[in-house]
Formats: sequence, C-alpha cells, structure tokens
Amino acid sequence: MSRNLQNRFRVNTLLIKSSNKNEFAIQDYRGLHFLDLKISAPQSQTNLIDRAGIDGQIQRGPILFGSRTATANFYLEINDVSEFENVAHTIYNKLFSRNIMRVRQSDDIARCFYGIPKPFEFSRIGVLDSTFSVEFDIPSAYMYSVVRSSQFPIDIENSKDLINTNLNLPSTDLTYESPPGDFYIYNPSDFDIQPYEQDHELNIIFKGGSGSPLIINNETGDTFHYQGNLKEDDELVLQGVHPFLNGVACEIDTDHGSVDLIKGNNSFSMTGYTGTVSFDFPFIYY
Repeated sequence: MSRNLQNRFRVNTLLIKSSNKNEFAIQDYRGLHFLDLKISAPQSQTNLIDRAGIDGQIQRGPILFGSRTATANFYLEINDVSEFENVAHTIYNKLFSRNIMRVRQSDDIARCFYGIPKPFEFSRIGVLDSTFSVEFDIPSAYMYSVVRSSQFPIDIENSKDLINTNLNLPSTDLTYESPPGDFYIYNPSDFDIQPYEQDHELNIIFKGGSGSPLIINNETGDTFHYQGNLKEDDELVLQGVHPFLNGVACEIDTDHGSVDLIKGNNSFSMTGYTGTVSFDFPFIYY
C-alpha cells in the first residue's frame, strides 16, 4: 500500500486546523510566506539511580518521552505601514485559538502534531517587510497520522493528503474490521499502542451481532471479555480501558481487561459473538 505520492502542493505549505474550522493553508497569503517548520527531536526522560559500590548508573522503570516543541518560520511583505496592523490581526486570528491546533506541512502531509502557539514578535527588515517565528508547545510526545485506522481500506488515489511513505504502511491492503474467528490487526506506529500504561487512544467496537464477545491478542495475551449478552442492535465500545454499552459504562459486566497492540502484526481471535469487531486509533510516531 505504501507509495511515494505526489500531492497537490507545489512548494512546502503549512496547514493549520483548529476544532470546528476548516484547515488553513499558509504559503503565499496576503504577503505572508511560510519558510519552514522545525520539529524538535523526541525528548527522552530517564530515571537514573546510583548503586553503592558500582560504577555508573542504572535506569529505573521505562524510559518515557516528554513534551516537545516545533517552530514555524515566516516572512511577511506588506505594501504600506498602515497595512501592517490589519495583516497582523489576520495572522493572530488564524494562529491562536482556545483549542489545541492540528499542524502539518505538505512535505510530510500524512503526519501532524497537536500544538499550542506561543506569543511571538515581528522583526522588521527595512521599512515594510518582517520575519517572525512561531513556536508551538506539543504536549504529547508524538507525531500522529492524519488518517485513522477506521478509514481503511482507503482509496489511495483520492487520499493524497492522508497517505505518504512516512506512515510505515505495508505493501498489502489493510483492514481494521473483522467477523468472528482469527484475524490480524496491523499497527504501523513507531510505538506499541498501550491504552493502560501510556493512555494511548484505542477504540475497539463490537456491533451487529449477539452473544458475549471474548477477544484475545495472541501476541500479548491481553483479553477483553464482555460477560453479558449483547443483542444485534447493541454497540459495545472498549474505549481505552473503559467499556461502554450503548454509551453507558458497563465495566461491571466485563473481566476488566484491556488490549494493547504491539508494533507490526497482531494476531487476534474472537469467540462467543456473531457480529464484527473493529479497531479505531491514530498511528503514532517519533
């Protein structure tokens, strides 16, 4: 499935989207020119301890990854001094929001981060032109795929803004929905998906059938068992580690299990249920 696609942008473009608004592309907009986007490296967080009488240190517990930053650089041309305040207001309106913003660039169109812009200043070049840099705080440790697993199988030819070679996708078509029995779920992320340990987003959805579904990840041994009896018009969702039946919490009727996905192929089996199971999650990357 992985292909090197030519997208619709002739030069690198910054694309910003806040909730409930259309995505806004910045390349040449009223004299505003996007130059580049620099994303900081992953931020390893260690817990090193000394041991008496032994050289060096040891790491206690897992190595975690902290928040990071990204910096977008711009060049601004204006026609006269009086135009500056109007253009600056437009820029503030596009960049600032009460909600965290999705940010991506056309050079890596299929991956994004969710960030919060910091205050910035314009640096005048001569009388009219300016440069400025916007630093974004990225609270999570990750880059994310724009596409979600639930959008597969995907029409590649009509999805040039969603797919590129940076997603680690295999050459075979992917599906994230299966009937009962044995099946595989592919996780192309750079990380294991761990809803319990790392609070990663993963929705496992059972619908369209009856029975008491038991799902097992044969790679990890993780299980989730709904011990009640679903009807065909019910929808059961394991949202991370929290199960909901038709939108109502139902953990009391389960084995309190949760499911992780390792990187790559995950072999699953589902019994006790006649409907389908589907997996909905974003892919996550360094």
